[in-house]
Amino acid sequence: MYAGNIKLTGVTHEKLVKMDRRQFLSLSAAAWLRAARGNPAIAAVDVQEVPDFDIAFITDVHIERGKIAVSKFSETIAEINSQKPAFVWDMGDMSLYPSSGRVYLDCIRKFRMPLHACPGNHDIALNDTNPRKLFNDCFGRAYYSFDFGGVHFITLDGNTVVERQGKNTIDACLDQRQMTWLKADLEAVPEEMPIICGVHIPIVSTYIERRGGGSFPADFPIAPQFNESRAEKLINLIAQHNVKLVLQGHAHENERTTIKGIEFVSSISVCGSWWRSGEGFERGVDNAPRGYRIIEVREGHIGHRYVSSCESRVDRQGEFMDLENPIMPSKSSTIVFNCYDAPNGSTAKARINAGPWTAMQEYTVKLRCYLRYH
Repeated sequence: MYAGNIKLTGVTHEKLVKMDRRQFLSLSAAAWLRAARGNPAIAAVDVQEVPDFDIAFITDVHIERGKIAVSKFSETIAEINSQKPAFVWDMGDMSLYPSSGRVYLDCIRKFRMPLHACPGNHDIALNDTNPRKLFNDCFGRAYYSFDFGGVHFITLDGNTVVERQGKNTIDACLDQRQMTWLKADLEAVPEEMPIICGVHIPIVSTYIERRGGGSFPADFPIAPQFNESRAEKLINLIAQHNVKLVLQGHAHENERTTIKGIEFVSSISVCGSWWRSGEGFERGVDNAPRGYRIIEVREGHIGHRYVSSCESRVDRQGEFMDLENPIMPSKSSTIVFNCYDAPNGSTAKARINAGPWTAMQEYTVKLRCYLRYH
């Protein structure tokens, strides 16, 4: 494949044979990325000509799962291409490590529009001196901002490597250097310009609460979300500016919460539940079909919609669970409805045949649930 004296970032083939696999992967990925950036098919769009545009928000591809991951992700890429978003925003867990980086880069080459990326916890080399080296070589900085079509976009890196119980793991926070950068970046944005932020591990989530409580780190080896004090500090900062939306990954589910006028959206994973269904219908941990999110900007107004993808595509907004058989006559019947993308705090009613409409209770673990939001 690399016959002859081919240079990759100034290193010759003869020198590459002395490197380990991770170093080689990093260098070859960087060489591919430079070639991709020079491809007119994914050249940057003139931002002055796109007052109305869509972007495709994807997260948690987990390409390390092998052929089925590559096949299904490629189908999702083709589906996204057909919708012609201005760019793709990837919120991490591509799974660059331990050895899937080149496979992922080969896949995203099929996109017909630019791609901006954020590292997830599976894109960090926990035991390396520079944990983000491969990500940096492939995509550039781990946190950064850019303007497009009158909107300011901020990518945050909430992955911090810490030692816990003798092993390195990921905690969720922004270090002081990044917080200082974020404060300065926000202050430089014109007051009237809307802002969208992206981060892998959720700043706001009810993940722990919905799973019966628990304490981090004792019950969670990798942070499922920012802890309360860190989240509060970050929310207080961004709420001082025109931040409209924060897009989040990591949880493999849909959840929408509004705090201080900012909507925090955990978005379903492309891989669902780590591609466990094989060739079949793939769902996230909330039973919503795998997919992605389309962000719509129309004259400065921002909206978004969840899209179920390919073999897991459905046209409905949710589904009744465990109703394969008719409900038998009885004094009471339990009905569970999974609304794929309802905001937290939504309410619902149901009725059987021509009976009275009855308010449904929110899904909880203890109640064995009536209405599920997540």
